[in-house]
Amino acid sequence: MATIIVETTFDPPISEEEFDALADRVVPCLDERHATWVTSYFSTDRRRRICVFDAQDAESVRQAYRLSGVKFERVWAADHITDDE
Repeated sequence: MATIIVETTFDPPISEEEFDALADRVVPCLDERHATWVTSYFSTDRRRRICVFDAQDAESVRQAYRLSGVKFERVWAADHITDDE
């Protein structure tokens, strides 16, 4: 599995309820593609979000977002860097 990053922006800032509704739409599509959520980061102004997934590749995550109608800025594969490397 690869580490996949999804970047999203919101204008106006997104509420918790709106975010939950987006997640409810995209999760089934991610599940179908065997993509597993790892963690997310929201900017303090709730205008930007980064989500981290374990998935086969970036394209399968892009497909999940597109098919569920959830917008994103970028989806890309990443290397996880630790101080051991």
